Amino acid sequence: MRYTFIGAAILSACLISGCSTEQQSTTYQESIDTAWLFIESKGWDQTAKGNGDHAEVTEVVVDEDYVLMDESFHGEEVLSIRFEDKENVVVSTPVVLVEPKANEVVGYVPGE
Repeated sequence: MRYTFIGAAILSACLISGCSTEQQSTTYQESIDTAWLFIESKGWDQTAKGNGDHAEVTEVVVDEDYVLMDESFHGEEVLSIRFEDKENVVVSTPVVLVEPKANEVVGYVPGE
C-alpha cells in the first residue's frame, strides 16, 4: 500500500512537470519570437541551435548584470530568454530580456 502511494506521487509529479514545460512554450511563444527576431537583427543567430525553437524562459528581476536599452527597467521583473547554443561555440548566444506586457526587448546579457 505504501509503495502504491509513493508510485502515484512520483507519477503525478512527472505528469505535472511535463505539462508545465509544454504550457511554458505556448504561454511565452510571442516573447520567444520577439527575442529571436532581436537575435537575428544583431547577427547573433549563428551560435544558436535551430531557428529560435530551443528556448528557455525564466522570470528575472533586472539588475546591473544586464545591458539595458532603457534604464527605467532596472529593478523590474521581465522575461529572460536563453536560446540553446550549437555544439562547440566559442561565444554563446546572448540572453534576451523581454518585457512581457508590451512584448518588447528591453535588454540582454552578452554571450560568454
